[in-house]
Amino acid sequence: MIFVLLGEVCEHFIPLPIAGSIYGLVLLFLALVFGVVKLHWVEDVANWFHNTMSLFFVAPAVAVIDIWGDIADIWWILVLLMVSAYLVTMIMTGITADALIHDSEKKRGRKK
Repeated sequence: MIFVLLGEVCEHFIPLPIAGSIYGLVLLFLALVFGVVKLHWVEDVANWFHNTMSLFFVAPAVAVIDIWGDIADIWWILVLLMVSAYLVTMIMTGITADALIHDSEKKRGRKK
């Protein structure tokens, strides 16, 4: 909860159009990276959110059904854009994970 509060404080004082929740997530990420927050402290809640995430997409799916008349002519463009965005996200996630693993292995090699 402290990261939610800190994020809201950041939103109030930093003059950028970024939501406080985003600031809070970035602060939590940094706290995890630097060891201020231990992973096992937040792992159970993170797993719960991951397992229930599909519920968060019910409302957007209903909204698409509601506006189908407006998007019926361009649905294929929207699908193409979503698939493209998905592929770019997956590729960039893979590249980032590969770089982090490689960096971690290099650091372990130096410690030996």
